[in-house]
Amino acid sequence: MAEAISLYFQNRVRICGELLQGHVQLNVPLALEDGIQAVRVKLRGSIYVEITESTTHTANGSTHSSSDTQRRRIEVLRADASLWTRDGPQMGALNLPFQFLLPLNLPPSFHCSVVDRKGVVSYAIEVVADRPGIFKRNRRIASIFSLVPAATPQDLAFQHSLLQGWSGDWKAVVYEDRIRRGIWGDYSVVKTKLVMPALAAFPMSTPFPFRIHITTETKPMKHSDGPEDKGKALFPAPPLNFSQLKLTLIRNVHFRTFNRNAHAMETVLLLGGTGDSPQSATHLTEADPPEWIPSNSDKSKGIWRRTVHMQSTMCLSIPPAFNTEILSWDYALRFRVPFPGIGNDVESTSAIWIVPGFACPQMQPFSRGSDSALTYADIPPPGPAPNLDLPPAYWAGEHHDWDDKKS
Repeated sequence: MAEAISLYFQNRVRICGELLQGHVQLNVPLALEDGIQAVRVKLRGSIYVEITESTTHTANGSTHSSSDTQRRRIEVLRADASLWTRDGPQMGALNLPFQFLLPLNLPPSFHCSVVDRKGVVSYAIEVVADRPGIFKRNRRIASIFSLVPAATPQDLAFQHSLLQGWSGDWKAVVYEDRIRRGIWGDYSVVKTKLVMPALAAFPMSTPFPFRIHITTETKPMKHSDGPEDKGKALFPAPPLNFSQLKLTLIRNVHFRTFNRNAHAMETVLLLGGTGDSPQSATHLTEADPPEWIPSNSDKSKGIWRRTVHMQSTMCLSIPPAFNTEILSWDYALRFRVPFPGIGNDVESTSAIWIVPGFACPQMQPFSRGSDSALTYADIPPPGPAPNLDLPPAYWAGEHHDWDDKKS
């Protein structure tokens, strides 16, 4: 069945400062028959935060629970354009182009929903066909899209260095812990080192290498109780496979309404494990030969030191860190090496700053003539298309303001 209005708008990641373009196809006879008096297009962007507080009351032996939800919304983008009125062309099908210049300082698209709190930054184009009358509702077509800030020259310099193959300095997060198999006896030692390029920030959607070094030292023992004695398994044994590690990307989110503050920590990506994450590339592992370290105090004893080295790459196509009045977020890498025994897992956390990874594309504006059949919205941008991982809930537009009574 033919529609009176159709929206043509490329659903791809948009960059702040970009010229946003598309067009609406209007079937004028159908529009007139449907009572459409005018067609306009709206561009909207907002930050939405929701915090729920639950309380429990006990009275007369009965327990009652209640909750109170506080919401706050800030509009960060609002633009409107009139495309057609009933005084315009009355016959045939019209292509009505539109364009909006996106501001430079918009926050990236974002969605976080955990127990009792939500935070969303969303953007949408909406076409409205006005149908005046008490019993008539306007016709609407909405298209939610995602957006990221434009990369700064420094961000692009970081990206260039990584894409050319990192040859600069490295930085390491070093952690050491003592563990033991039971509740008695001497401790063993585990040392971990997570090594990444020595950059102040990592551009999104840009692969970067990292290295992992894990060293285990047994408790003091006799030399004969060594790795070559196949009948005995020495504790702790370093992992020999990347799938034994737990490397996760953690997001810290802060929510603020009028008089409430809340915090959430969520796992965004699993970078280790069985390799089921597309953000994790092929892993390489190398193990050093076991090394005997004699004791200075007891020549009959010593420790066995074993070290493994792993290397891989990760690519984080996530909303870059950002701070707004009511919603902010940043990231950290959590590295955990599991060992047998209660409380023996060795874990370290280090902050990682994610920044934009795409420059604002340069586009030429199109003619506003109603006979334009092709706009830049029909032409893919040069180079690789930007990528941004967002949950399905973002695209549902649940927390976007679609109030039909508003303009």
